[in-house]
Amino acid sequence: MTLVVQMQDAGSAANDPLLSYAVTTTPSPLKASPENPQAEEEIGELIISVARQSGTPADVEWIKVKIPSGTMAPDLATDLAKVSPRISLAGWTVRLDAGAKEFVCAPTSGHAPVGPDIGITIQLSDIPVSRKVGTAPLTVTERSRTGSAAFQDRTTVFDIGKFPADFYLRNFLCEPSIIPNGGDIKLTWERSANATYELLYPGVDRDVTNRTSLDIEGVRSDTTFYLRATTGDPTNPVVRIISTQVTVLKPDLEVGNLTVHGTSDLNDALTVAGPTTLNGEFSFGKAVDAYRQWELQHIGDGSVTELTATWKAPTSGLVTVTISRSGGESSAMLWSGNMNFTAWAHCSPGTSSASAVLPVMKDQNFGYTLLRGSRTTTIKTNWTGLGTGTAKPIYDPQ
Repeated sequence: MTLVVQMQDAGSAANDPLLSYAVTTTPSPLKASPENPQAEEEIGELIISVARQSGTPADVEWIKVKIPSGTMAPDLATDLAKVSPRISLAGWTVRLDAGAKEFVCAPTSGHAPVGPDIGITIQLSDIPVSRKVGTAPLTVTERSRTGSAAFQDRTTVFDIGKFPADFYLRNFLCEPSIIPNGGDIKLTWERSANATYELLYPGVDRDVTNRTSLDIEGVRSDTTFYLRATTGDPTNPVVRIISTQVTVLKPDLEVGNLTVHGTSDLNDALTVAGPTTLNGEFSFGKAVDAYRQWELQHIGDGSVTELTATWKAPTSGLVTVTISRSGGESSAMLWSGNMNFTAWAHCSPGTSSASAVLPVMKDQNFGYTLLRGSRTTTIKTNWTGLGTGTAKPIYDPQ
């Protein structure tokens, strides 16, 4: 089993490594040797995978791996001379610089290009692990350049944990692993008693030190759960994190910005809290509450000179009034608010209909007044609301 250790970069962006590194350990995690100096030491192994991600090759003079050695918690090995180093790339050698406490990997030609098609594995075996539980810094430094630039030293640091011999954290499971939206799950894990444990997922950091399982209800989105174990001296603790996840069918989503380059199908209600611009096709699988219409039609009684209808808008929207007639002349005033906004629809001789449109804010009154008409005048109101309500008449003419 191997463990990928989180990488930490040191230095400015200009000195960032040109190569990428990943570290695995065997066993996973490493075990600290017994504190009794007469007891046999635990043996570990480090494997460092090296690659060039960019298409442009990097020119490399050497790669140095510094392993702290000694008897303290931040020391990884007790004796570097017992370590067996190996590098996989032909034309490269690896040796121990005992004074610097580092292993030096270098091409025999002085420097060599490392491109995306070249993979390097640095293997450090038979490491006698030190006897103090703690975290040791593993420092990887490359001397590299691109093109004809000057060579620079570029450093990456990894934290390698040495755990108590009886520590374990394993079999972190989520059941079921695929659920419907709003479904329930059960998390289970195995762990030793010599650590504190925390369960972490979005918005939650929960102490689960005394548990080996937890039920979680109403999961509505894909979620990764992390189980973090902490043990050792508080001044130099060791931390191990394992994870599991659940997949939710038709999950709830919350995103910052969303760009859709294809067709968008909305199969239920739509709520829009800000300006919305549609520059392409949108299709709706059901009636959409964000776009609700009604119409109301009144007909004049022959001697009408003023006819009024008023409503209150449950949401913001648009109101349109249309008057039609087969003879004579007709006029209507459309208004919203306290007559703050008005528009006129006027059928002059020679025209059969006219319309006026006004915006309406939520909770505003709106309506029309037919100022001139005859028995042949028809007035029709159409309200288009952005919301789920239906406008209620305050007063309807009879």
